[in-house]
Amino acid sequence: MFRFLTQQAGDSPEPLQTQKTASAWFRQLPSVDVIGRQQHVMRAFDALRRSPKPVEFDHVAAVEFLDAKLGADRGQLITQYVETVDGSGALADRIWLAAYEISQGFIVAYRTLLDEAIAQANDARWKAAIPRLIARLIHFYGTDAKLRALRSERWISAKWVELHQLYVRAGNLGVERVPLPPSRGAVGESGRTVEQEYLSVLMTHLLNTGTVAPAEIDWAGAQVRAWSRELGLDEAPRTANGFVVDVGGRTGLVRRSGDERGSTLRYLDTTPLTERLEGEIAALRRPGGGAPDPAGMLNLQRARTLEKLLPVVSADVPPRVPRDPRIAVNRAVQVRTGLVRICEELAPSDTRNRAIETGAGGEQIAPHAAATPGAPNPAPTAPMALPDEPLWRVENRSGTGLRIAASGGIGHGLALGSLVAVREPDAADWMLGAIRRVIKARSDEVEAGVAIIATRIIAVTLHAKTQAREDMGFVVDGVDVSTIGERFDGLYVPPPSRPAKPLAAKTLVIPTSEYIAGRSLVLITGRTVYTVALRDLLEQRHDWSWAVIEIVATAPRG
Repeated sequence: MFRFLTQQAGDSPEPLQTQKTASAWFRQLPSVDVIGRQQHVMRAFDALRRSPKPVEFDHVAAVEFLDAKLGADRGQLITQYVETVDGSGALADRIWLAAYEISQGFIVAYRTLLDEAIAQANDARWKAAIPRLIARLIHFYGTDAKLRALRSERWISAKWVELHQLYVRAGNLGVERVPLPPSRGAVGESGRTVEQEYLSVLMTHLLNTGTVAPAEIDWAGAQVRAWSRELGLDEAPRTANGFVVDVGGRTGLVRRSGDERGSTLRYLDTTPLTERLEGEIAALRRPGGGAPDPAGMLNLQRARTLEKLLPVVSADVPPRVPRDPRIAVNRAVQVRTGLVRICEELAPSDTRNRAIETGAGGEQIAPHAAATPGAPNPAPTAPMALPDEPLWRVENRSGTGLRIAASGGIGHGLALGSLVAVREPDAADWMLGAIRRVIKARSDEVEAGVAIIATRIIAVTLHAKTQAREDMGFVVDGVDVSTIGERFDGLYVPPPSRPAKPLAAKTLVIPTSEYIAGRSLVLITGRTVYTVALRDLLEQRHDWSWAVIEIVATAPRG
C-alpha cells in the first residue's frame, strides 16, 4: 500500500543515458504488458525532456534503441484496435489511446534530439544524425496521421504547419533526399529518405476519406506507404493534373486547379502509384480456377478496397459520380444508433408485434396497431415534439440520404456501417439508415453521411423456429409452444424500402449472430402466427444483417 512512496519497478532516474543503460532498463520492463511497458517509456521520455542536464549525443542511440524495440508493439496495438473497434468501444478507445500516446512520446523525444542536433550542427556527429532524426520524427507524424485516419479524424492546421516546417528544414539543409540506412524502428523495411517519409504522411491523409473502414486503412495504408517510394515532389508540375502541396501552408495535398502559383508549392505526379494500384487490383482479381476459398475471398475484398482508393490517389481527375440533388437543411433531429437502441426507442418489448394485418397487398406489417378484421386502418400518429436532449442536426438531404452532424462528443463512437434511426420534428416515423461516410474535423465534432434504408420501420420480437415435439407439444392461444425457440429483437422493413433502387420484398434487420440463410423464424402477433424464412442478404455488418424474408406459413391465433 506504500508503493507510491517508492520508485516503481521499471523506473530509473536516467535510463536513456546510453544505449547500454536503455537496454538494461528495458529488460526490466513488463514483458507481456504492452501498454504498461509503453507507460514506462513515456515517463522516461518526459524525464529526458524535463531534465536540467544537457542532452548528450548518447541519448540518440538510446531513443533509437527504444524505437526499434517498440516497433512491434506499435503494430500490435494498431492491429488490436482494428480487431476490437467494431465490438468493444471502451477497449478499442483504450488501445487507440495507448498507441497515440506512444507516438506522441516519440515525437517529443525526437524533437528534443533534433533541436539539440541543430544547435550543435558544428559537431560532426550531431550533423550526421540530423537527416535520420528528421526522418524518424516525420515517421511518427505519419503514425499520428494513421491513427487519426482509423477514427476518421482530421489534423488541425497547427499540425500541418509542424510537418511542413520539418520538410522545409530538411530542404534548407539539403538532406531531404539523402539515402538513409534502415532505421532500427522501421520493422521489415529498408531505409527511407526524409522526402519519402513526408510523402507517406501526405498519402496517408488522402486515404482518410471517411468511407474506408479501419481494417481497410490499416492494410491499404501499408501498401501505399511501400508504393509511394516511387514518388517525388517537384518545384514545377510534370503533368496538367496531379496534386499540389503548399509547404508554407496549413493543409495537405490537394488536387491541382491549374491556377496555383508560389515558391512554396510542391507538385506531385501520382501516376506511378496509380499504375501500381491498377496492377495489384488486376492481380487480386485474377480467377483461381475453382470455388472461392478463404484466400480468394480475401483477395477480392482487398481488390475492392484498392478500387475505392484508386480515384482518391489517381493523378487524373476522377469521374464525377452521379448524385441526387441535395437540399441544404439546418434542423434538429433525434438520432439513435445501433439495432438494440433503435428497437428500444421504437417500442417497448411488450408492445411489439401488434402491427400485423392483412392488407390489400397480402400479408403486411402495418405502421400502427393491428385493426380488427375488416376495419379501416387507424389514422397516423401525430408528429411528436423532440424532447430536451443533446440533438443532432441535418445539414443537407437528398432523395436517398442525409448528412447529419453533431458536436460536444455526441457522435464519438459513430463508425462506418453503423445502423442509425433518424426522426425529424414534424415526422411521426423514424427513418432507418446506414452510415456510409464519417468525418471528424475535431475530436468533439462529427459529420456523417447516411444512406436511407427505409422511411418506415417497425420493431418486432422474433423467435427461432424449432422442431415440434410430441412429448412436449401443447397449444396456447393457437401457438404450439414446442416450436418456439429463443427470442430476439429486430426491425421489420415494409416494402418498398431503400429509395435508391427500391425493393419490393419484405425484409428484416436482425442481429448478425441470428442470421443463417434459410433459417425459419416465428413472429407472433395479436391475430396471427407467422413463420418466415430468411433469404438473401442485402447487407451485413458485424452487429446487424438486413435480409429478405419469405412468409412460409400463417396460422390464426385461437
